[in-house]
Amino acid sequence: MTSYIEQLRQSKDKAAVAYQEFTLSAKKYINYFFCFFEGDDNAYYVPRIKKLTDEIYPINCGGRDKVLKVYEIISNQEVYNKYSKAFFIDRDFNRQYQNNRDLIFETPCYSIENLYVNQSVFEQILIHDFHFSRNDANFKVCISLFNDRFKEFNSSVTLFNSWYACLIQVRNQTGKQTGAQLEENLPKGLVDITLQAVNANYDLATIKQIFPESTEVDAEIFDNKFTEFQNCDAELIFRGKYQLEFLITLLQLIINDSKKDQLYVKSKINYSFDGVLNHKRALSVFTNYASTPKSLNDFLKKITNN
Repeated sequence: MTSYIEQLRQSKDKAAVAYQEFTLSAKKYINYFFCFFEGDDNAYYVPRIKKLTDEIYPINCGGRDKVLKVYEIISNQEVYNKYSKAFFIDRDFNRQYQNNRDLIFETPCYSIENLYVNQSVFEQILIHDFHFSRNDANFKVCISLFNDRFKEFNSSVTLFNSWYACLIQVRNQTGKQTGAQLEENLPKGLVDITLQAVNANYDLATIKQIFPESTEVDAEIFDNKFTEFQNCDAELIFRGKYQLEFLITLLQLIINDSKKDQLYVKSKINYSFDGVLNHKRALSVFTNYASTPKSLNDFLKKITNN
């Protein structure tokens, strides 16, 4: 174990950096609650943790596998058992994580981004940021736009989500890497989003052209996954980053319509994102509106009490 830890310390891996940060900070902040996150997920979790304790030390590990790697290293060293700590991961397209449920929280949906994209969150944006009342005709029009376009969007990305879920299934069963590195946003041109409609402009052949190194998927495996995803709760199951991209795009389209043609929103929306509202900023800007699963509240209460 010691030699492995030394290799980890000397590497440039994000898990190594996260581990080093913990070991260097543990003695100085012995009474703090050390929280290990994927990427920018702290923007979602920290405000919720702060309701229970202010002494938080957040550490960015870089991804699900990195968080689990740091967890494995730290949990195998008794010297760190006395520290309060928790590890937060997205489920993605994996099976539910079955190991230490006392220290590890896994989202009940694909990722935290899914918790930002639903009607309840959208309503709060309309009320608190766009200053619509629930009785406002603009409010009702926007809710209708959200529900209709979101349904169309999820239909449009069913094929892509099915394909990628199959890659993850093959990877988890065989250890073979996916051969496809996804970005925060959908590849350009696959889906067109307007206030009038959301349309898909791709098929499996298109995906293979974009990701030529991706793992081959058996036709039967894909067909089964596609059938499953046509009848699933897409709001929770589908890739969250793409759903957050949809929300950001729809909000900008609504604002633009209110300032120009007013085909849908009949009064100008005096709201600015103060620059580009990208994925990272959206996680912070809308964190107070995002849904909080009961499982997260239960986890945080239990772990902070301990």
